Amino acid sequence: MSRARALPGLALALAGVLYSSWLIGPLLNPAFGLLDGYASELAARDQPYHLVFGLGDLVVGALASATGLALARRARGWPRWAWWTLVAFGVATALDGTVSSMDCAPSADARCARLAELGELSWRDQGHSVSSAVAIAAALASLFALLVSRRGRRASFRWGLAVAAVLLVGTAGTLVELIRPDAALGAWQRVQLLGLSGWLLYAGGIVAWNRVSPAGVRPRPVPGPPPAPGRRRRA
Repeated sequence: MSRARALPGLALALAGVLYSSWLIGPLLNPAFGLLDGYASELAARDQPYHLVFGLGDLVVGALASATGLALARRARGWPRWAWWTLVAFGVATALDGTVSSMDCAPSADARCARLAELGELSWRDQGHSVSSAVAIAAALASLFALLVSRRGRRASFRWGLAVAAVLLVGTAGTLVELIRPDAALGAWQRVQLLGLSGWLLYAGGIVAWNRVSPAGVRPRPVPGPPPAPGRRRRA
């Protein structure tokens, strides 16, 4: 494995692992169970250890943006779309953990929930819904572009379909719960987050282990030794 493929692949794999920081949420903030409320509420500015989760989103966003930008500049076709939408995901995720982090946690604070219903929270909190929606849309677009580019490789394509199934099911369940909320909201969003982490790991694996270069172009074959000269004809 060349360094040109290893570094971007490792960066995306690290982003996928860090994007699962919500798994340690109950340890740092016992007010939230593993499946309670939105995972982004852990980074709300009134919550303990919110800087830990905000920093996690910032690092994931930086890794995704930098890696996507490096790959997209040399890519063509569907891989190029996959990497540019990865950049969009990274920027939106970095905003989620910093500029557009939530003011408070509505699922754990009745007063916060009331203020959210009245639209009296800050513009940063209201912008969180926009940045989160952009991140999800960009991730779905990137995964779709990767699947199209992997149609000729059955094993890789099947892994991508499995990741897509998890992400789509989680996203659909989250959207339904937004319309008709109940106690299952946290569970559906965690499925969605698992799909997002799987997508980042899948993209990293494509870059690191595939024979196709990070630009999505097959490397040129190394020329072999010249053929032996044939016998000369007798005059």
